[in-house]
Amino acid sequence: MEDLRRFKVLLLPICAACLALSLWMLLHSWAGAPMAGCGALSACDSVMSSPWAYVLGGVPVSLPAAALYVLLLICLLFLGSDASLDRFLWSVALPLLSGCIVGAALWFCWLQLGVLHRFCPYCTVLHLLGCVAAVLILRRSYRAGRRIVPVFIAGLFAAAIFAFVQARTMPESIYDSGSTGEALPVFTDADVPALGAEGAPVEISLLFDFQCVHCRRLHKILPELLDQTGGRLRIRLCPVPLSSACNPYIPASGTDRFAGSCALTRLALAVWYAAPQAYSGYWDAILNEDAPDPEQADARARELLGESYESALADARIDAYLKRVYELFGRTSTLEKSGVPRLIYGGRWLVPEVDEADALLALIRSELGTEL
Repeated sequence: MEDLRRFKVLLLPICAACLALSLWMLLHSWAGAPMAGCGALSACDSVMSSPWAYVLGGVPVSLPAAALYVLLLICLLFLGSDASLDRFLWSVALPLLSGCIVGAALWFCWLQLGVLHRFCPYCTVLHLLGCVAAVLILRRSYRAGRRIVPVFIAGLFAAAIFAFVQARTMPESIYDSGSTGEALPVFTDADVPALGAEGAPVEISLLFDFQCVHCRRLHKILPELLDQTGGRLRIRLCPVPLSSACNPYIPASGTDRFAGSCALTRLALAVWYAAPQAYSGYWDAILNEDAPDPEQADARARELLGESYESALADARIDAYLKRVYELFGRTSTLEKSGVPRLIYGGRWLVPEVDEADALLALIRSELGTEL
């Protein structure tokens, strides 16, 4: 009994912490409010605002997590109260719940690593604590001579069913789209950099903001998208700051979530015009950061451009480009729909929120009317 008491004293706080964290995440999901440290540009926000943070089309995944830890706490609290109940708990309930916890941790860690390419610290801590609890439970059950392997595998299988249901009930790719019969501004290789083969039959302009989480996520799947189109697509990278400090089509508000975008865009364009051979590494560095820092970007630009830094920032082509891209942004925006990343082809445009290249390609074909 003393050994069981020590076991419960060790495990109950861990499970209680997991339950508290699950409930906290659940409340924030229902309220639509960011958690502490999950700002608009953070990896945490990118994970928790993604469609993979929900199951059955809109239920926060923290809800089944909280239910799981409630069950685990109930089992632990009843341990030692009755011999027959203990046999059931050690042989069935606890190993089964442990399998569910480990399976869920493997699934969500894979999603963060392989799909979202971002890690949420709250989710990671929850999964680590859960796995620690599961290991402690399985270790004690095994030492007690319980045949737990089949039941643990059943728990893993239950987690696999959850993963299957989540994947199958994901909502269709989220997007906004629009069109106009008027001619829109277009850009050439002299104006902005482009990805894809020169002379490709389909050229698309991509409006994006360096501080936009969804833009950075889309940027990661562009190489795969180009591979899937077999040299038939060329994408022009058109940065447009979403800050009201410089974009006349963004209304001023109390909080400017993209306050650094004006400086980041000018620096990126200065590097493109002054050192086009080095633009890729510079732009990729900014787009791959969780929260791009204008001061760090400025320091990198100074190091890269050297004595030509001042003249590069004063290049008249920057203001000429910004004038045209603001016009393009304004003419494809409404008060309700002004988001990026925005793909523009002819007089049609698309604002997707996808994590996979094949889903993006399907949207481009259906919404932009391309022949890819």
